Amino acid sequence: MIALQILKVIGIILLVILCVVLVLLLIVLLAPIHYRVDGSYNDSQKGETEDASKEGEEKAEDGSENGPIDNLVVTARGHWIIHIFRFFYDLKGTESGYGVKFLWKEIYPGKSFATAEDDDEMSHFGKIKYKIVRVYDRIKQLVRKMKRILFILNDERDQEAVRELLFRVRVLLKHIIPRKGRLRVHFGMADPADTGQTLGMIYSLYPIYEEKLLFEPDFDEQVIDADIWMKGHVQLIFVVIAAARIYFNKDIRRLYRQIQRIRTE
Repeated sequence: MIALQILKVIGIILLVILCVVLVLLLIVLLAPIHYRVDGSYNDSQKGETEDASKEGEEKAEDGSENGPIDNLVVTARGHWIIHIFRFFYDLKGTESGYGVKFLWKEIYPGKSFATAEDDDEMSHFGKIKYKIVRVYDRIKQLVRKMKRILFILNDERDQEAVRELLFRVRVLLKHIIPRKGRLRVHFGMADPADTGQTLGMIYSLYPIYEEKLLFEPDFDEQVIDADIWMKGHVQLIFVVIAAARIYFNKDIRRLYRQIQRIRTE
């Protein structure tokens, strides 16, 4: 009798643990990861005189002024399971930082980085030359491998695998892409006629983007000023389902092994 009672208690404890694990698993899979991204870019030449423009160009050549990338600002924020987990990403010019927080504690320290400058000019150009040669060699290897991959894709079974893979990716993207958002662009070109032609091409696509894109032409100044915001959510269950469908598809796994062999050659 005592042994049966002990087994009964153990069984109840195991059942409770199993229920807790299942509840936690459902929370992880079904709780949406909410995110929002905001960005802006401002490259305006309003009010600049010819001398100021020349001075700015000279400073840019000397490296004393920042390039157009420094006019870019991006912030991303997200949270998961009623703000228990939070993540952030900030980009301002060449500086960026990111991190993940659990409640109030940062569990993944943020980082900031910038491109380091090399004081040795000869060493700097030597590295550039070496990188150019490496890029050229990699392009040749990539072209050769792509030819072999395209040859493989002539097989009907592999074509079916590609179609299935693209279908799964498309379904997954449907659950990941932002639900809401808007892009505003204030632009003007050196020639007002070019601004008008660009605006005409943009408005010809109006039925596609409707009110999600807002364009403000400027026929007087050369300017690019834009800002964007978008938000959405992701549920991990759709990611897991898509990954499982891809992984257990024999044709996709066969195609993956063939491409891996080509990549490692």
